[in-house]
Amino acid sequence: MASNTSRVQRTAIAIVILAGASCAGFNVRQDHNEPCAFSPAENLGPGVNGPLFEGSPTVSADEKTLLFTSSRAENGQQDLFVSTRGRTGEAWGKPVNLGPPVDDPTAGDFALRLSLDDQALYFSSNRQGGFGSSDVYVARRKSANHPWGPPENLGPLINTEAYEAFPTPSADGNTLYFNRSTTFDSPDSDIWATSRTNEHEPWGAAQRLAEPVNGPGAEFSPWIAPSGLTLFFASNRPGNIGVVDIWVARRSSTSASWEAPHNLGPNVNTPSAWTLGPFMSANQRRLYFMSTRRGELGGPDCGFINCFDLYLTTCM
Repeated sequence: MASNTSRVQRTAIAIVILAGASCAGFNVRQDHNEPCAFSPAENLGPGVNGPLFEGSPTVSADEKTLLFTSSRAENGQQDLFVSTRGRTGEAWGKPVNLGPPVDDPTAGDFALRLSLDDQALYFSSNRQGGFGSSDVYVARRKSANHPWGPPENLGPLINTEAYEAFPTPSADGNTLYFNRSTTFDSPDSDIWATSRTNEHEPWGAAQRLAEPVNGPGAEFSPWIAPSGLTLFFASNRPGNIGVVDIWVARRSSTSASWEAPHNLGPNVNTPSAWTLGPFMSANQRRLYFMSTRRGELGGPDCGFINCFDLYLTTCM
């Protein structure tokens, strides 16, 4: 019979899946093969973070638009919010609800990812008409200056009776990574991938990524580099600094197997914290993520889910 600690961790993992390094640490090589180490993480501040839940950050290619999940919606459910700024380095403006047709006012929308060309917004939702309790959707637009069109469910080859979340497209938009767990309280979340020939063809059947990316614990919230050679994800595997940490795996080519993942280290991951939802900027210099770090804007008594804030670290 499971211990009380195991039950708490299993429930918390399920909530997070649905919600949406120092120089001595592991160095990540970018697509142009320059080594880097991550600077100490910084809270994105009170313009974005507040006393409620904020998670799954994703930014436009020019880093002037930030989209994320928040429970600050009037009905308390998780919705998609957007914040903008005039140029990089400036403070983010006041977030506003993304609104219809993307957001469903009667359902939760979360775990979002923006495509590299800023023309496709992938996210998860528990809205009516899906195949399971959390399905993957995509909304499209002609350009960053055009409004979003109505979201489309990605269909039964990707969405199942299980929970699917954090859909992350490759640079060409023809491979999609996401996480799937079988039940609300199961710790068996794994990272899956599906592909298609081009944007006019349907997605193929999803395949579970093999070890060493997936293991006996929970793996979720993937992000894939434009080269397809670097994969960031969150896990509760042995070797963590906190309860859930961000890890990175690499491979020599898109047809090669993934090498053993490495923990991003103490400038990103923190003892006792849940750190997940990695998203790198288009130039791969800045890593955005969500984390529970008590005493931050969530407050010292924020509980679990409302302790999540958005953070930023720089690849030096």
